Amino acid sequence: MDEGWGAIMGELKADLDRLEQLGARLGSLAREAAALRTGPAAGPYSSVLGGMPTSVLEASSISGDLIDSALIDAIVERLSETGEIMVDVARQYRTTDDASAAAVGAAFTDATGDWTPQ
Repeated sequence: MDEGWGAIMGELKADLDRLEQLGARLGSLAREAAALRTGPAAGPYSSVLGGMPTSVLEASSISGDLIDSALIDAIVERLSETGEIMVDVARQYRTTDDASAAAVGAAFTDATGDWTPQ
């Protein structure tokens, strides 16, 4: 049995309840992240004599291209996927006994992939 998941033996039901709650919370965070904007949509802007400096316009363009379009989308996707997996695993194993703790861990890890830092 995997030692990390074996440590939750005796508390599996409580942990599955908590896993489901946290999965739902990740879904909420994903929706909040989807609404984040750093580029022109973030507004409001103050007017300056002669218009906006080129550097401000370029920084705004970069933030829109990189942060709004790529980074935020990736965060939303990962939070959504992980939250859905957490809820699904919790529901799938809700009626099992504490001996299934290792199976819960394996199901979660198989679904989310390796989270080991590189």
